[in-house]
Amino acid sequence: MKCIFDKAWALLALLLVVGGCVRSKMSQSATNETDTIIAADTVVNDSIEFFEEEDEGLTLTERTEFFSDFIYAFTHNGRFQAERIRFPLPVTDLDGTERRIRSGRQFRSEFRLPGNDYYVLLLGEREQMDILEEDTMVTNVNLQCIRLNEGDMTCYHFDRTGGKWFLSSREDTAFDPQTSEFLQFYERFTTDSVFQQESVAENMRISMDDPEENEEGIDGTIERGQWPMFRPDMPCGEFVNIDFGQTYPNPHRMLFLQCGISNGFMNIFTYRKENDRWMLTAFEN
Repeated sequence: MKCIFDKAWALLALLLVVGGCVRSKMSQSATNETDTIIAADTVVNDSIEFFEEEDEGLTLTERTEFFSDFIYAFTHNGRFQAERIRFPLPVTDLDGTERRIRSGRQFRSEFRLPGNDYYVLLLGEREQMDILEEDTMVTNVNLQCIRLNEGDMTCYHFDRTGGKWFLSSREDTAFDPQTSEFLQFYERFTTDSVFQQESVAENMRISMDDPEENEEGIDGTIERGQWPMFRPDMPCGEFVNIDFGQTYPNPHRMLFLQCGISNGFMNIFTYRKENDRWMLTAFEN
């Protein structure tokens, strides 16, 4: 299934820029001329002009006003980044210690994002997949750098004020109570092969496009024992979850979306809680 979030792909570039593990430093190449991003001064929103290097110089290639464009600029350009942080930036460490980051240099030394080739969306309903198409209406976004093994995360809080996005605080914290139980299940699901097999529905719905697009894909049901034949590489360990304010009205259902970087694919895993146990009931790509 092709990812419908065409307007969000710029967001994925941030993961490439800060590649490496969650403990590695943010790449200093963000200051190179080829990464220069110029904020449009004539508008009140966060429209960003993107340029690429061509034979005849720098050419305007895209201009939009989504959060994804802001975060692309935020992670590519140190000057722009410093302008969009509310200093002194409140920081709450995992032990509850409160402190302040007072400069862009200090922030960059502590800025951590997992260096994977995907990001994740945890959704409560399928209709919430439209959230990125409407993100100009959103005023608060959290980037949650989730660490499954440790059972905690770093949360970067962004808010839109006067048409512009700003980083307002950073917090190291335990999992969100709305998703904590599921994430604890998911950590074991991705590290314990026996537990994973037992946590797949006996008859699981599966829908897969043909990668060559010259044959029909798969759309039907498989038995539990067939899951290893179709199972893709799944997010594990550390990853970025984007919280646009989505809710989870049904505590017995969770959609886990894995969106790839710049390659147009999306894996959708549907989990349902049956008899007090989470089960993988459907897979689509």
